[in-house]
Amino acid sequence: MISSTFSMQRRIITLMLFFLLAGQIALFSATAVMGIQKHASEFYYVLRQSACAIVGLLLMYGVSRISYTFWRKVSYGLLGGQILLLAATHVGPFRHFAYGATRWLKIGPMLFQPSELAKITITIFFASLLARHKENPLTLKKWIANGLPILLTLGLIFKQPDLGTTTLLVTVLIGMLFIAGVRLSYLISFLGVGSLGFVFAIVHYAWRRKRLFAYLNPWADPQGTGFQTIQSFLSFHSGQLFGTGLGNGNSKLFFLPEVHTDFIFALIGEETGFVGAITLLVLFTYFCYLLFKVSLTAKDSFGCYLSFGLSLSVALQIVVNLGGVTGLLPIKGLPLPFISWGRSALIVNLILMGILLNIVQSSSIISPEKSSDPLK
Repeated sequence: MISSTFSMQRRIITLMLFFLLAGQIALFSATAVMGIQKHASEFYYVLRQSACAIVGLLLMYGVSRISYTFWRKVSYGLLGGQILLLAATHVGPFRHFAYGATRWLKIGPMLFQPSELAKITITIFFASLLARHKENPLTLKKWIANGLPILLTLGLIFKQPDLGTTTLLVTVLIGMLFIAGVRLSYLISFLGVGSLGFVFAIVHYAWRRKRLFAYLNPWADPQGTGFQTIQSFLSFHSGQLFGTGLGNGNSKLFFLPEVHTDFIFALIGEETGFVGAITLLVLFTYFCYLLFKVSLTAKDSFGCYLSFGLSLSVALQIVVNLGGVTGLLPIKGLPLPFISWGRSALIVNLILMGILLNIVQSSSIISPEKSSDPLK
């Protein structure tokens, strides 16, 4: 048991470090020209991302030394703090407006996106709620009372506006309900309400409707809403089988907007070709498999729900990002974990990994109940 969990932990860390290294290489290729033009240094972006990676790795190590059961004890405080941070993006001196949204807090030169942290805090809170319900079923009144802060958190994120993160969090919560054994009728009801809300959010805003139409047929407006998707297709086509070589891609020369954030996989496909893109996809698939496997090794229901929710969050970010880049899904603005430019997302994902690693470590400690019966 101990050797298997140690092996799984080692494989998770190895893959994560590989993604970080590959991300730094891809980011430097994507931003060198832009860094020289905008900041007089080709290393501007990669140095800042590296600094955040170091901070994130230190935080990951620190969090991995904290028992995951601690987060259950402070789940209410965490969600309360999360709500305050999200509220500060709407009102207050630290809110920062950019790209038509107020998703960031700016303190001096530092920018932070609180909605990224919600991927952890809301999952901890909901995992704690589900674990409490399993141990001592909650009444409908208590479910409603505990559901209100969750709805407030989602509402504050949606209002920024950030439909992508809101949809991701709702999907994570529904997934956690599924593994908790909630009745199928309830799940269908939640899915129905969520789907109606998603449709309303798209129909109500013209720019979201345009984005959806661009997904359905990007060539209908090749110089407008479909430009980014078409340029992404051209990047993959240019890469052919083995790619143009690292640093030789043309999409980063301002042909593909946001190539260093949401569309960095297109540059990877161009410079490393079909072989490189498929290799990365396979590694991500195996990585997600290992993360989901953590929930099977958890010692208790809280650890199971928490690890599943956090793993599903990472997996959905990967699926949505790659789906948007390849045209299989609408573009949602979610970065590719550990690889895309995005300092808040990088630090939060590394903290998330610290929690998962602690659950893996804790699973190697056999509880008295399990050790009393060698057949269990």
